[in-house]
Amino acid sequence: MTFQVHTWFEGGAADTVAVDMTPPTAGAGTDDATSEFVPAYQIGTRLLVSGTPRWGGAPLADPIAWGCGFTRYYSRATAAEWSTATR
Repeated sequence: MTFQVHTWFEGGAADTVAVDMTPPTAGAGTDDATSEFVPAYQIGTRLLVSGTPRWGGAPLADPIAWGCGFTRYYSRATAAEWSTATR
């Protein structure tokens, strides 16, 4: 999935970034507490995305987004918290 980046908190500077991300329906509607739930999204949904390099390389080497509450819908308050936490 390719994202338009409004703000980088860490790791990059480009206007866009390609990140592997679980489909928005993964874990939805299940009672399995261990399933990875990702917010429902579509083209144009603004998200705060956190993740890691899939194979442990450089920050943007094969990046994968974290689900399970780490990737969230954008909110100004949460973005400010992330900004403070990553200074």
